[in-house]
Amino acid sequence: MGPPGQGRQDHGRMTAAARRCACRRRALRDSRHMHTDRTRRRALQALGALPLLGLAGRAARAADFPIRPITLLCPFGAGGSVDQYMRALSPLLAKQLGQQVIIENKPGAGGALASAMAARARPDGYTLAMTSGSTFRAPWLQPQIGFSPLEDFSYIVGMTSLEFCAVVRADSPLRSFADFMAHARANPGTQYAAGDPTTLGPVTLKASEEKFGVQLEHIPFNSGSEMATALLGGHVGIVIDSVGTYVPHIRAGKLRLLAALGEVRFKAWPGIQTAREQGYDLVLSSPMGLIGPRGIPEPVVRRLHDALRQAMRAPQIAAVLDVLNQPEWYRDPAGFEAYARQVYAESGELLRKAGVIQS
Repeated sequence: MGPPGQGRQDHGRMTAAARRCACRRRALRDSRHMHTDRTRRRALQALGALPLLGLAGRAARAADFPIRPITLLCPFGAGGSVDQYMRALSPLLAKQLGQQVIIENKPGAGGALASAMAARARPDGYTLAMTSGSTFRAPWLQPQIGFSPLEDFSYIVGMTSLEFCAVVRADSPLRSFADFMAHARANPGTQYAAGDPTTLGPVTLKASEEKFGVQLEHIPFNSGSEMATALLGGHVGIVIDSVGTYVPHIRAGKLRLLAALGEVRFKAWPGIQTAREQGYDLVLSSPMGLIGPRGIPEPVVRRLHDALRQAMRAPQIAAVLDVLNQPEWYRDPAGFEAYARQVYAESGELLRKAGVIQS
């Protein structure tokens, strides 16, 4: 047995030790809680910063744009006026952007296939498409086309306008558009060549048949170069198309214009009357420009617009437009989108008038 009082001393020492141990546990627990709280606060701060980091990342990517080649989708086949214009533009745009610019021909759906592909592309500015009139008509005709002009595009810049003509072989007995209409009235089912049935010429002529008292048969082609070959070979008697592809053959004396189908006469052939001047209220003109998928960052849209505007000002482009007998049709992004909304609504009305779609 130990000395008297030793048990109480031992108990006291044990109690003090227990208290110290408990204090250490509480201190450790508090320290862990504080660390956890700090970790949570840091995590929340990091999460809060993520949108800012995303914006900063997008801004940095836009500032660096472009860092790889850019693809421009041509809505028609090789050799036509749109293809010629885009291929003249591409090296000038490449110089402005410091990257290669690749032209890919994507004919189909009257020119709307290229627009559909652009709508499905990543919204990073590296895939753009030239519009066609079918960009604004095809969604009325084929809802499955997969895009809406009002919702699915970033509008970059309006560029030029396709001016249409009626053209025949030089040895054709037809001397004017009025001659063609008179022949068609006397011969129901008179054939003419033009683009896809959804393109501007066939749709507008279909809508005008009752007014003009004719019944025409449309022979569709994929490109102006195909139509020029068929016309020169005597496989078709008349073509309704944008004039650019036919200019060399007209100047060579192999083909002959019956009418300018735009608002005004062609600068190169001031003696050729418009269809309106010949008594037929028919105007075919199709402004065009570059679009991309909806959601391209605004700085990238601005960079593309500015580079394209500079390229469009080059003397080489003015010369190409002069050869193709196409005017410049510049619109900034807001102006181009406003035009798109207007022409989309007008296209629906035209198609209803033509009986192609129901009211």
